[in-house]
This record gives sequence, structure tokens and C-alpha cells, in this order.
Amino acid sequence: MKYHCKFEGEEREFTFERRGERLVGRSGDREYELDLSLVGDGGLFSLLVDGRSYDVVADIVREQVTLQLLGERFVVQCEDDRERAAHAVAGHKTGGRRELRAAMPGIVVDIKVAAGDAVEEGQTLVVLEAMKMQNPLAAESPGKVTRLCCKKGDAVAAGALLLEIE
Repeated sequence: MKYHCKFEGEEREFTFERRGERLVGRSGDREYELDLSLVGDGGLFSLLVDGRSYDVVADIVREQVTLQLLGERFVVQCEDDRERAAHAVAGHKTGGRRELRAAMPGIVVDIKVAAGDAVEEGQTLVVLEAMKMQNPLAAESPGKVTRLCCKKGDAVAAGALLLEIE
């Protein structure tokens, strides 16, 4: 399967395939031998790339993947060919009232907007800390913030309404 990933404004394609017992990843003309193992039941993984070991913490919310690796934090937008086709057919833009909800329980550590603010697609609206990671929650499309339903320092449950956009 082919995956399309955006990181810091650059888009790259990745493919993965099994070759016997090996997992091989390819991006451009580079090929990597991979081994990925889940550690425990959370978002911690042990990753081997061409025999070199890495500890990776991953948090996946829809197409946004937040990774902690080598002491740094990276936010990557990913979609596979099926998701890309579905978004193209749907226009990937929703109209009307939209809600931003917490994907998991956490603490609101920052709110980057106020009621009445115009927002752009991809703009960070709320930062939620969950499992000792700060997760920026972004606008899926342009709009105007109509209602804030949380404040900095609030503990929120999974699915809690954080704000509304129109």
C-alpha cells in the first residue's frame, strides 16, 4: 500500500511490502529493512531501521501522526491511497457547524483561539496533553470559532467537546 505523508511542508510517498519474513519500506529511490514491535498496550514502539534501533512514541488522530523519536517531536499528516481518493471525492471540506473533540482523555494546556476568531485549515486551535505528550489539535477546514467549551487547565474526557467552528 502507498502512503502520502506531509512533514514541514514537504510531501513524500512511502510503500511497504512483506518479502518473506522481512518488512521493506521504500521512499523515492531509498529502501529500508524495517521491524516494528508494539511495547505494552500503549503508543510505544521499538523500531529497527536497517538494523539500527529506535524507541518511538506514536499518537495517531485521524490523518495526523505525532511521533517522539530521538528526543524530538514530529507531527506528520498521513493518508493512504484509499483515504486520499475518498477525500478527493468528498472535497475534504465540510461546511456548516463543526466540532473539535478530544480524541483521548487529557489536560487542556493551551487554547490558541478565541470565540469569533477566523481560522485556517491546519491551524492549531487547542493543545491537549495526554500520556505525557502535547498534542496540537488543528482545524480541518477554514471557518470561524463560534464557541469555546473548555479553558486552559481543564481535564477533559475522550470525546469531550472543546470548541465549535462554523
